[in-house]
Amino acid sequence: MKNWELAARRIAQVARRPKIIVEKSTVPVKTAESIARVLAANDHGISYQVLSNPEFLAEGTAVRDLEHPDRVLIGGQENPAGQAAVQALASVYAHWVPQERILTTNLWSAVCI
Repeated sequence: MKNWELAARRIAQVARRPKIIVEKSTVPVKTAESIARVLAANDHGISYQVLSNPEFLAEGTAVRDLEHPDRVLIGGQENPAGQAAVQALASVYAHWVPQERILTTNLWSAVCI
């Protein structure tokens, strides 16, 4: 938990324009909200969108799972800026993942699925 907080503080310290922050790893529920709070507390007038993008990788097949995922889950805030950030990340995945495998949702659902 200490590492994501240090990373969020560093991002807030050096950011000079709006950022999309993506939590990728398996973390406790509501970590994205905690990251957003840390960013807001260190606000320098920069807007941030924090997305949850859990990994579904198995030991021994992680590279294959990344290259050919059965699904990609992206959760973000349910507001225009949050949805724009979700779509921006979805467009990155769309280069190698079929659209029907890219699932978008809110932050809470992304970490609970």
